Amino acid sequence: MNSQEEAFRRQSDRSVDNLRSLYAVVFGLSFGLVFTGAYDKVHSGLVGLSFDPARFALHALVTFSFVVTLSLFHYQTDRYLDVIYRRNGLVEVRPPLFLLDLVRGLLAMAPIFLMAQALSAEAFEQVGFTWFVLAGSLFLLANTLFLSWPSGGRPGASPETADPQADAIDAVRVFWLLLNSACMVVLFGLYTVFRSAGEVCPARGEAGLQPGFVALFCLVLLARDTIDISQSWSVLHPATAGPRPTPPGRLLSWLSFPARRRRVRTLALLLAIATVVLAGQAGLLDILAVTRHCMTP
Repeated sequence: MNSQEEAFRRQSDRSVDNLRSLYAVVFGLSFGLVFTGAYDKVHSGLVGLSFDPARFALHALVTFSFVVTLSLFHYQTDRYLDVIYRRNGLVEVRPPLFLLDLVRGLLAMAPIFLMAQALSAEAFEQVGFTWFVLAGSLFLLANTLFLSWPSGGRPGASPETADPQADAIDAVRVFWLLLNSACMVVLFGLYTVFRSAGEVCPARGEAGLQPGFVALFCLVLLARDTIDISQSWSVLHPATAGPRPTPPGRLLSWLSFPARRRRVRTLALLLAIATVVLAGQAGLLDILAVTRHCMTP
């Protein structure tokens, strides 16, 4: 390894460590808020003093889905940074795009922090799970949009530093884009069904005495997490299973062709845009109006 390559390696290592430090703070605060909120709910009697199995199960499902989603996002983000900036230990960092990676990561974590705030006892008393659902939807939308941004790492100039995982990483990004867009479509469809069935504010959940939509929202998040880890594991967590490497998921294998990735990327973005437009027409983008509409009488 020559001096230039060593400088690239140190630069990449510092870049990854700086991003990880910022992420760790937000993740730690989010976990603290969630568990503090859970304690406050039990202490105030929302779950504990007047025990109701159905109510307890809903709160447990919401908290569990958030913890799993946050943990997976933290872990996947950590591994993604390793793959992008530490491939072969010789990846040059492009400052403008590295800044975009930094901004993307922080903005993507903002909805997670808001989801944690929404699980506080005070927020629940006011609007039920409305802000949790809104923030979770914003999390999916933000990550869908940010995945269309270019990444800040690039292989070094020498032939031995060529990036053999470039296609696999791009396939993972397109896969995430499609997965998030599909979840947005499913959640909007479910919300529309519950609204059509007469629910004034399905996102209130327990406060609206109809927890069906909130429970399905959490199950969709958990299903998304399960599909994510099952498909992207071999790329973000390369390991051997006996004498052979872990094979990629079927969808990632199908996305190994650039032409397919281009088509799927376009389809996913169109689905996301269409969902946002329909949500706007339904008045769901006016967050303040939705909040007032869903406030507990």
